[in-house]
Amino acid sequence: MDIKYLSDEKGKITGVFISIEDWERLQKEYKIDVKAAADSRAKLQQSLTEAMKKVKPEEDEG
Repeated sequence: MDIKYLSDEKGKITGVFISIEDWERLQKEYKIDVKAAADSRAKLQQSLTEAMKKVKPEEDEG
């Protein structure tokens, strides 16, 4: 597997890059469901948005 490391301007590793072929193989091997992850992320974002509205009411309401 050919892994490329991504880094910021200070040299800190911030991510990795792998080929699509390697990604598809890993998805199959580890049963990674990208759609489920995206759905989960959207639900988390919605929950956090709702929680923030409860903690910090909109400025228009004051």
